[in-house]
Amino acid sequence: MAITIYLEEVEHQTCFAPLAVLGHCITRTELLKPVWANLSVHMRQHDHSVQDKLQDVLVAIMAGCRSLGQVNTRLRPERALAQAWQRPQFAEQSNLSRTLDALGGEQIEQLRAGHLALLRQHSQLRHHNWEQHWILDIDTTSLVTSKRAEGSRKGWVSGQRNQYCRHVIRFMVAGYHENLLSLTYPGDRHGYEYVKPALQQLLHHWNWSREQCHQIILRSDAEQGTDQNVRYILWLGFQVLMKAYSGRRTQAWVKRVAEEAWVADPADRGRWVAPAPVKLRMGRRLDAHLLRWLDGTGKPAFATLLTTLPYPAFTQWALYDGRGAAEVEIRADKSGLNLAHRRKHSLDAQEAWIILTDVAHNLLAWLHPWMLADSAFASFGPQRLVFDLLNIPGQLFFEDGRLIKVALWQTHPYAAGMAECLQKLLKTFDLD
Repeated sequence: MAITIYLEEVEHQTCFAPLAVLGHCITRTELLKPVWANLSVHMRQHDHSVQDKLQDVLVAIMAGCRSLGQVNTRLRPERALAQAWQRPQFAEQSNLSRTLDALGGEQIEQLRAGHLALLRQHSQLRHHNWEQHWILDIDTTSLVTSKRAEGSRKGWVSGQRNQYCRHVIRFMVAGYHENLLSLTYPGDRHGYEYVKPALQQLLHHWNWSREQCHQIILRSDAEQGTDQNVRYILWLGFQVLMKAYSGRRTQAWVKRVAEEAWVADPADRGRWVAPAPVKLRMGRRLDAHLLRWLDGTGKPAFATLLTTLPYPAFTQWALYDGRGAAEVEIRADKSGLNLAHRRKHSLDAQEAWIILTDVAHNLLAWLHPWMLADSAFASFGPQRLVFDLLNIPGQLFFEDGRLIKVALWQTHPYAAGMAECLQKLLKTFDLD
């Protein structure tokens, strides 16, 4: 008997049932309203508003689309998913692309201010005990792009030479997995040039008091640790835990330190610390520790650790090593949220991609207190959330436009555990 193949509109079915429940919670409570509240874009609007299209871009990021081109094949057929996000249908990819291209510098600042307003309302920092220190990581990453893209320059990219790229400097809250701010800059510029303007923009929106700044530890690698940046950070009142920028000064200091001055780490025979032979004067008390360790070839490597913290040297070195989590966060955004694959010719459009990626990153981070805590998925990062949890197939049932029932694919290995998590999510938003 011949196999019959035909076209049929399948109602209620979706490949992203958990993402639909999340969208139902977000849209019903208008959680994203602060992001678009002050956004003003002058362009013709037909079937979709600018805010709706930017929300579609956000959904595309969390659905794992590597580019806008995949919106037509992954999201446009998803009528049930669109309805859960209060949309009759997701916009076509060229429409979304034109919207991003229409954003200029003014709109980027409005969008960034909207993201920071969302953070002020929902960030886990709201519940932080300000009697305790917390760490704000500063890190940079490279985004490879075409030669003709705006802001594209030949610059340093890990593992590649003379690659055209843009760079991103990012402020991340250690422990809470939240991105507070990301800024793009040309590939031939250095990250230390953007620390001061980025901090000014961050403080403009967060308005921390000097006492609160004194409880925040700014942690970064050597690229941001210039004397000028350290002085400015200390003047603002922050605590400092970062490597110094100057490698030549470190080598000069190492030559002045006697061998007996080096103290071995009792927990790691491949590490030694010595006090710097010179006291740095930067307006506030600042200690400098010389670090020595064996690199991958067994040869000694050196660095200078600058700190205002009153802890033993090896304790501070261990605390600095926690900065590696920031690099893991960036790699997770590149693999899970496809940050490295989304490219726009316009630098402003690229900035919009990055801001919306930050919004998606923070929404995924908030899923942990909202629904994943104490579950089998508590350790999942962005990549596993996007590709293993949010895309569980299922059926969605609506009544008067309101989601009333969700059926997850029973044969999916995570379906049972995810059903319990989704119930917890609905209770968090008072929608159960």
